[in-house]
Amino acid sequence: MKTTCATLAFAALVLLAPFSAAPADNGAQQEALQLADLTGSDAVTNRVMSAMRGQMIQIITAAGAKSEDQAKDIVDNLLMPEFRADLPQLRQQMATIWADTLSVADLHAITQFYSTQAGKHLLAAMPEITEKSIQTGINWGQSVARAAVQKHADELRKRGIRI
Repeated sequence: MKTTCATLAFAALVLLAPFSAAPADNGAQQEALQLADLTGSDAVTNRVMSAMRGQMIQIITAAGAKSEDQAKDIVDNLLMPEFRADLPQLRQQMATIWADTLSVADLHAITQFYSTQAGKHLLAAMPEITEKSIQTGINWGQSVARAAVQKHADELRKRGIRI
């Protein structure tokens, strides 16, 4: 139980820990926020939050929740509201990363591109491209893993690995 709670705390820290950085140039920060709006970063954050929710439910269940329903209740009514309340801070931190990495001129040019027909087309296509890319990577990884395990089956068994 203690280890699982520590794991939950560590996961929360790693996933959404604030960082300390010098404030970005205000113009760059504003361009970065505009770029975040154009690219739909809030929707991506919501998808990440949904994935986190599922992982947190598993962790709370393993930590001793009486049922999965109780774990869902704990996550949905105690933990997730804290994450959602702090989302504006995460948005600012992400904008700061962009603003610290790219110049105002670069951010403006990127924002302008996403406002063009080609940029809008790219934004519309990105969810499909991303999903297909993720699935391709998963399929590739599974294929390579199967082949590697088959190739090294004897050695893995010698080392006590059940295959």
